[in-house]
Amino acid sequence: MLPAPEDAVEFAPLLVAPVEDVTAAVPTASAGPEVVVGSVTIRLEPGASAARIASVVHALMAAS
Repeated sequence: MLPAPEDAVEFAPLLVAPVEDVTAAVPTASAGPEVVVGSVTIRLEPGASAARIASVVHALMAAS
């Protein structure tokens, strides 16, 4: 089991766009790690630490 995040709040930027813009976009390779849960892909910053990745996964598992 992973430890709980140290901070009570984690910041995650979110980009919202019309569906037409999203489906027309050409996929690009991510330089950082990606966490995929169902149809949601969370792209983390390049060089994200194992602790950062674990905190994101832990939060996702707690929410589901």
